[in-house]
Amino acid sequence: MTITYRAMIPLDVPVVAAMEKVIFKDDPWSISQFKEEISNNGITRHYLVACDSNHKIVGWAGAMCAQEGADTDVLTVAVDPDFRLQGIARHMVTALINWAYSKKSPTIFLEVEKNNLPAQALYISEGFAVISMRPDYYGPGIDALVMSKVLE
Repeated sequence: MTITYRAMIPLDVPVVAAMEKVIFKDDPWSISQFKEEISNNGITRHYLVACDSNHKIVGWAGAMCAQEGADTDVLTVAVDPDFRLQGIARHMVTALINWAYSKKSPTIFLEVEKNNLPAQALYISEGFAVISMRPDYYGPGIDALVMSKVLE
């Protein structure tokens, strides 16, 4: 199956928001949150979607960098469970890292659920390291690890 990647556009928001409710049951973003985020796409935000050969969205990712030379924060990475383990998340994370380089960010940060070992393994393989923990970040008893990658 061929996967293509492109910038997230306003027409994608209802689809992504619906998928968000399935993938992130405990704390999904709303349609209005996605609309706000992509309103700055290409400026202070970088959001992309992954689509299958039928143009169905199967993943998305986004990051924020307030201005050139500032740190970049990965805000979301998600892949439809039926399409995991195909390199989609890796491709999107690499795209976000490359965008951070283009913004001259000294460091890129992200949070990941402490129990999400596959995501942690991906981030570690891309050069991220755990720097701290945020208790209850995703809800009661759901801790997050803060990870960072120094960009040079």
